Amino acid sequence: MSPLLHERESGKRRREQFLKSLFHILVALGLVAATTATIAALIRFIDLGSVGVIYLVPVLIAALLFGLIPALVAVAASVAASAFFFYPPIYDFRVHNWEQLVDLILFTIVAVVISQLTSSLKKYAQLTETRAKTDELRDALIGSVSHELRTPLTSILGAASVISQSPAVAQDARLSALANMVRDEAERLNNDIQNLLDATRISSEGVRPRLEWIDPDDIISVAVERRHRRLQGHKIAIQISDNLPFIRGDTILVEQALGQILDNAAKYSPAGSTIRLVAESDGQWVSISVIDQGGGLTNSEIVRLWERFYRGDRHTATTTGSGLGLWIAHAFISACGGKIEATSEGINRGTKVSIRLLASQQDLQDMMGQSDD
Repeated sequence: MSPLLHERESGKRRREQFLKSLFHILVALGLVAATTATIAALIRFIDLGSVGVIYLVPVLIAALLFGLIPALVAVAASVAASAFFFYPPIYDFRVHNWEQLVDLILFTIVAVVISQLTSSLKKYAQLTETRAKTDELRDALIGSVSHELRTPLTSILGAASVISQSPAVAQDARLSALANMVRDEAERLNNDIQNLLDATRISSEGVRPRLEWIDPDDIISVAVERRHRRLQGHKIAIQISDNLPFIRGDTILVEQALGQILDNAAKYSPAGSTIRLVAESDGQWVSISVIDQGGGLTNSEIVRLWERFYRGDRHTATTTGSGLGLWIAHAFISACGGKIEATSEGINRGTKVSIRLLASQQDLQDMMGQSDD
């Protein structure tokens, strides 16, 4: 666009904005005039006392509809109308009664404060609506792009797996390392895309679990097996209590939530360290805990751990991630009626993340019966 056309467009927008603001001010004055006429009609039959409270109505309407400036104009017009029409001497802007003067001053203060608060509330509502629309567009874009990337990434992952297992490549250490690296990075990218898709689904559709009674042992076995490559640099110790009751949840959602926690433990723990999985029951709940020997958490990090896209400042520069994993795990477990919590003794002292789901009372009763026998 040429400078001349740009200047014309800018001038046109300024004129439109001026006319719009002028119209809002005129409407605000019209509201005050209508209020004045209504008070004048009613005052013949009813003793209204102080009219200042009534004049708050056009001020509030102007602030809600048009913002601060028209509301302040309505305040000034209301003070002038009150003094001129209803406070003696009538048809005179001077007010001789000190009580009425105080009434006008108080009205002005209250009306100005209400105007500012209402205008701020309106701006906040508009900002919230804008953010909601932005989040909606972002989720739609993320979902679309993620779906488009999924097909070629699946092909790359499959090809890398085949190449890494071929005899010619397996005999060449350099090619084998290269093929394995491609496969590992493709798996990591595939996991990140799945997280984005899960996040989009949670935000747009919500989580709709298919609740059933499931065996915690099966959940743990599947979660560990599916993340075998990501966990292979760590020692995995699994401790499951005897006769553990079934848990109430969605098999896929609980397994994915536990997988997210395992991924996090592997990512933030030093190579060769031990990651423990402990499953136990306190009677009403079954807890599955993942205990690592990694960087630990501060109190402020624990508070924000379940926020979407949250990543601690200590790890941003050294560890890759989207900050979605634990947020997704929290959403999945909450949808199943369970709880998820994290504890840590401090920095570099490890982290314990626990999933708690309702235990099958029938299983517990059977176990108690066997114990009595």
